[in-house]
Amino acid sequence: MGSQIDIFRLFGYRPCGQDLLVRVVRPAAANADQGALDAADAVADSATRRLTTRWEQGHLRSGCPHPHTASLVAEMQEAPVGEELYGPGRRRLWVWVARTKYGAPWTVLGTAPTEAEFWEEVRDDPDLLGLGPLAPAELRRVCFLTDGDDTPPPA
Repeated sequence: MGSQIDIFRLFGYRPCGQDLLVRVVRPAAANADQGALDAADAVADSATRRLTTRWEQGHLRSGCPHPHTASLVAEMQEAPVGEELYGPGRRRLWVWVARTKYGAPWTVLGTAPTEAEFWEEVRDDPDLLGLGPLAPAELRRVCFLTDGDDTPPPA
């Protein structure tokens, strides 16, 4: 049985240069059942579309009157560096983005006060090292949303 995983997807919007980072959950699915894996992927993809569409219609259009082109800049399906990306969404963050040896869109993402501290944490994590991260990392200011932002807080 495959585990539930968090997927981080970073989208860049041109011409305004804004970035949107979404965190969605891909539900657990049986590794031996391709139909179940496809359904789990569809849940994550649907959550991504819902968040990006809401942000584009609500925030992006009101802040910039130009037509926009969105592109997937980065994706990560491992635990990121730092705790910030496991907190709530609906906020702005500075995020380090490091390409990997596997090419676009695969990246290592995280939060840290400096690039040196980001790389120190990457070096301490065998899973992140296995992704083959490449220096330098780029610091990007992102709007951060999660699929948990859709649910009301508990009573």
